[in-house]
Amino acid sequence: MSDEESPQARTLADALRRGRKRLASAGSATPGLDAEVLLRHVLGIDRTELFVRLPEPITAKALATYDHLLEQRAGDIPVAYLTREREFMGLAFDVGPGVLVPRPETELLVAWADSWLGRRGQDRVTVVDVGTGSGAIAIGIAAAMEPDWRGRIIASDISPVAISIAARNRIRLDVHHRIALVQGSLISWLRGPVELVIANLPYLRPAQIAGNPALAAEPRLALDGGPDGLDLIRLLLDDAPRVLASGGAIGLEIDPSQSDVVVSMARRAFPGSEIEVLPDLAGFARHVTIETKSG
Repeated sequence: MSDEESPQARTLADALRRGRKRLASAGSATPGLDAEVLLRHVLGIDRTELFVRLPEPITAKALATYDHLLEQRAGDIPVAYLTREREFMGLAFDVGPGVLVPRPETELLVAWADSWLGRRGQDRVTVVDVGTGSGAIAIGIAAAMEPDWRGRIIASDISPVAISIAARNRIRLDVHHRIALVQGSLISWLRGPVELVIANLPYLRPAQIAGNPALAAEPRLALDGGPDGLDLIRLLLDDAPRVLASGGAIGLEIDPSQSDVVVSMARRAFPGSEIEVLPDLAGFARHVTIETKSG
């Protein structure tokens, strides 16, 4: 479609307005943001440059590419899959079909892990990120550590696609020297002992996934936690005492409705440990942490 054939999209500002309208009509929760991110992706510019250049004409080629991306987004393809990038912990991750798109609430789990590791100082510790997906948690932790940190991080996932994407991200973000990758189910492959286990495992019930357009394009393997959403979390906690070192800790992301049940499971697996439920930025119970006693 040429500029002459589309008078409503002669400039970047016109295209952006049309993009917002198209995504709003498709039911996008964030039509303005989505339209802007996709247009910036097409043009290869940042937000400041986009707004400086809004009065400029848009080429027919750029408009055609933008319209194609808008149609895919209107079909519930995540923006991150379309741009092949998602920011997490201030880092730009390569994402795509086959891995869950990293969510902002998971940054709070990484922040808790960073704080816990900070209290350990320069101890030689092993961190295991179970169900790593794009590698967001493992890489977020690795990037936050001081250059002289002596610990090691192992990131695991049952999906070969996830391991491949995580491998690209650890190189892209220059932390490949700190992170080992393992393809395996939960911690069945692990012999231990390890000091910290972090896991954002599938925790949704099938009913929460069915008919939810926001999740339609993401891998079911990364979402479905079984009838009560806790199949994998239950298996992990059952096996964790075998590998967790004395004085070690576990951090789990959960659905807010699961907090009481997960706390009870954690108490059974690690009696006498310190267990906390941490809220996300909206105040919902989002993470359960377990800190065991030394000795």
